[in-house]
Amino acid sequence: MDFADHRKSRFQSKRLKKLEKKEQRLLQEKKPSLLTRKVQQITEPVRQKAQRVVPQQAVEKSVQVLEKAFEKSFDLVLEKGSGWIGKLCSEQKRLQRYEEFSQKPLCAWELSRLGCEVAMRASGNMVFSSVQGGVMGVLGIGLPDVPIFLAAVFKTLFEISLSFGYPYDLPQEQVYQMLLICAAVGTPEERYRATKDADDTAQQIRMGMMPKISREQAKVRASKALCSAALAGKMVQGTPIVGVYGGFKNGVLLKRIGSMAAVKYQQRMLRDF
Repeated sequence: MDFADHRKSRFQSKRLKKLEKKEQRLLQEKKPSLLTRKVQQITEPVRQKAQRVVPQQAVEKSVQVLEKAFEKSFDLVLEKGSGWIGKLCSEQKRLQRYEEFSQKPLCAWELSRLGCEVAMRASGNMVFSSVQGGVMGVLGIGLPDVPIFLAAVFKTLFEISLSFGYPYDLPQEQVYQMLLICAAVGTPEERYRATKDADDTAQQIRMGMMPKISREQAKVRASKALCSAALAGKMVQGTPIVGVYGGFKNGVLLKRIGSMAAVKYQQRMLRDF
């Protein structure tokens, strides 16, 4: 191994350790922000009243309905909308930007610059999702905004994957992306499980294999994770005006997904570089 290769290997190892620490922070439960706590205080009386009025059977039915809404929306967005979303991502421009990056020596400055570009785009998607969800919340619209929210989620994931040199529209890549959703917003147990499954899936893709986790399995897991994370917001979002909280929740979830995806795709790129 010559000096350049040794320097590159040392940089990759150092960077991966930093990313692993960041990943662990993302996996840990966080206290809600001040703004989130204020919104929750305002909407808490409505939530408590709903719990008293709505029977447990109806709540369970709502969970089933929301899970099915997410599953159908996954099919709609990935099968019919991925090409349209890809165009919004400026696919060629992002791939060209990554090509320029890959031709340069691997260094902290270039990697940080690429990461900042990814973060800026993800922030724009988060703002859009928060505003869109808030408007629909004011109108008392809950479930119908699921496909729009998922389109924003996959636009974020597609942009991140392209920025780090990976295609967005292959079935195996979509399995990986849905596992990243689980890693970002699932239950604590599911988040840790999904990060391991995502790493295993990336390894299988690297070796030219199809993932052991099927697209259908990944879709069901991602639907359950999103349903669990979004249910309270969606129920409140069905109430006019107060439903702004449900819309605000969209942006929070999208931020978590974007942050996790940026870390995992950067880890993956460094291991493949």
